[in-house]
Amino acid sequence: MAKSSFKNILVPIDGSISCLRARETAALIAEKFNSKITVVHVISHEFMHPELAANYQLPSFIRNKIDAVYTQAGEKILNAAEEALKDEGLEVEPILIKKSEDPADTILNLAKERSFDLIVIGNRAETQSERFELGSTTEKIALYSKTPVLIVKRKTKIGRFLVAIDGSKQATKAFHYVLPLAMKFNAEVTLLHAVETKLAKLEPEAIKRISENMLADVAKNAEGIIINKQIEYGSPSEVINRIVKQDNYDIVAVGSRGLSSVKRYLLGSVSEDVSMHAGRSVLIVK
Repeated sequence: MAKSSFKNILVPIDGSISCLRARETAALIAEKFNSKITVVHVISHEFMHPELAANYQLPSFIRNKIDAVYTQAGEKILNAAEEALKDEGLEVEPILIKKSEDPADTILNLAKERSFDLIVIGNRAETQSERFELGSTTEKIALYSKTPVLIVKRKTKIGRFLVAIDGSKQATKAFHYVLPLAMKFNAEVTLLHAVETKLAKLEPEAIKRISENMLADVAKNAEGIIINKQIEYGSPSEVINRIVKQDNYDIVAVGSRGLSSVKRYLLGSVSEDVSMHAGRSVLIVK
């Protein structure tokens, strides 16, 4: 069984409710694994870009004033996060970064430079109708990060995991990444394999046996944890999104390159679709 230490967790914060929930979820994990949490706030505004500032003919003293306001706000956000985490007895390192580049690129570069076991980030949705959608920063980090990313979409408990299995190495890796979390939180784990309906109709009994063997093979080395296995039929991303909501799972875990049928070359990976549209928090394992 793969062992994940979760010793170093990176949490990007911006003062939003979604980032607050991400911080709270990271704290739950850190408490179980005695982790260090690094909270990072990236100061970024449009006038930090030299070309744009020049186009607007922005005087330097005005730009400095804008920078000071953003810096003060960033320090306030970091101080509040640091204080809250220390009050919970957790080790925390605050980092304030001032960059003119895309905040997502800044966070990705930090993740490359430092050894993190997990990035926990809010989905940045602000309205009720968009509460499960991703913001551009989160989407980019989820897509390009080499570190596993937990996208927190709601106040998250860690009691029930749904792990999407499709026969890929990445999906199996996601399952083994989840196991230490499941053990620490005494959580329920369900392995879900979604079979394309057209494929199932060709040789239904054979496809069923293959799917059962696939799930059994993934679960065979999971010692000390009861693993549920479930086979459903339909579009994988639609099945996963439906099941995770219908059965009230807390987190759905997917491999970063778990792909469905040949349609994946046109529509993108199932993991990307689930990360965008699932109504629960999503763990993407690289």
